[in-house]
Amino acid sequence: MQETSSNYSTYHLIKVFILTTIVISIIGYIDYITGEISLDILYLVCLGVAVWYTNTFLGILFVIEIMLARTLADYYDHIKIGSRSYEYYLLNYLLMYFIACILVGRLKKMLSD
Repeated sequence: MQETSSNYSTYHLIKVFILTTIVISIIGYIDYITGEISLDILYLVCLGVAVWYTNTFLGILFVIEIMLARTLADYYDHIKIGSRSYEYYLLNYLLMYFIACILVGRLKKMLSD
């Protein structure tokens, strides 16, 4: 089988990056407003769509943005951030988002072959 590389234009990547950053910011704000209600499915859907239309490298950047949005929402919601259980909680979610990012990237690659 011939390997096809997904070359996107710089304009496309910048457009998707800006749009995804705005969506992650909105979800982060909603996460702050709702407090303890989990919005992980919204973060995962946003990450999956973004990785599908770009690449895994940008997906890793989006994972970092998601973790920053979650941490800021928890900080401004006055949740104890320095505790070991919170660090364990963040590590679990970080791994979940990384795995989802890599799986969507691999799925897209397998379907395009």
